[in-house]
Amino acid sequence: MPFPVRASLEQFTLPHPSGQGGLTISVAAPTVPAPGAAVPVLYVLDGDLLFGMAAEIARAVTSVAAFPAHYVVGIGYDAAYSDVLKLRTADLAPPIGEEALRALGGMGETIGGAGSGGADRFLAFMVEELRPGIAARYPQTAGGPQILFGHSLGGLFAAHALLVQPDSFSAFIVSSPSLWWDGFAILRELPLLGERIAALPRQPRVFVDVGAREQDLPTSIPDGIGLTLEEAQAQIRAARMVDAAHEFATALGEAGITSVRHVAFAEDDHVSAAPAAILHGMRFALGQDH
Repeated sequence: MPFPVRASLEQFTLPHPSGQGGLTISVAAPTVPAPGAAVPVLYVLDGDLLFGMAAEIARAVTSVAAFPAHYVVGIGYDAAYSDVLKLRTADLAPPIGEEALRALGGMGETIGGAGSGGADRFLAFMVEELRPGIAARYPQTAGGPQILFGHSLGGLFAAHALLVQPDSFSAFIVSSPSLWWDGFAILRELPLLGERIAALPRQPRVFVDVGAREQDLPTSIPDGIGLTLEEAQAQIRAARMVDAAHEFATALGEAGITSVRHVAFAEDDHVSAAPAAILHGMRFALGQDH
């Protein structure tokens, strides 16, 4: 069997919903024949970091594993890494209170936490502008499953989108979500989820994952994150990444979502969980997990 060809790639720029700057949209078309219509689309947040990975995983699994062909769309900034950290916080995170921001210490300044709060605006952009634009540019995708993947702060955004607008995507891959943001304020939306879900003609599928080692305390830290080792350990304890992801998935089921899958990847940490989440999350989102 010949080795599968690389995905057909395209990039274009869209105005940022804030009215300042632009967003780099990267699209990988399927490398195998796709149905004539309703081809699924995977939307990948943090496209500067994760689009290439998601596109290569899509190429591999659809070429050799009889996995449904799908488009991969990455949303990024084409900026220096230090700028991307602040831009993504502004777009992906809800607002953060002063006390919670102070608790982040130097890391809050590094990631631009004071500039957060654009999550609702960014969600509206994705649903009202980006998705229709992709459907117009790639007519095969019209009417197909629309799947959102977010990791870390992107996972927080995916959780936020699910809770406040559960019909915004047909499936949500909520990967290593930063639920701790603003003192777990996102969980205040949970009591309203049951009513929002009940009003939908069709429920979304939800995959919640975390690396099982994300609560392991580090013995050293890299330079430049704005924290001492002791501060980093304290934040990991407070974030409760592993426990919080499990509790969140359980709460979604209790709220009435019938298709929820939670996985803690046994050997993975916060970084290495991302590719596993893309693979297994898409399998679940597309109903290939039988």
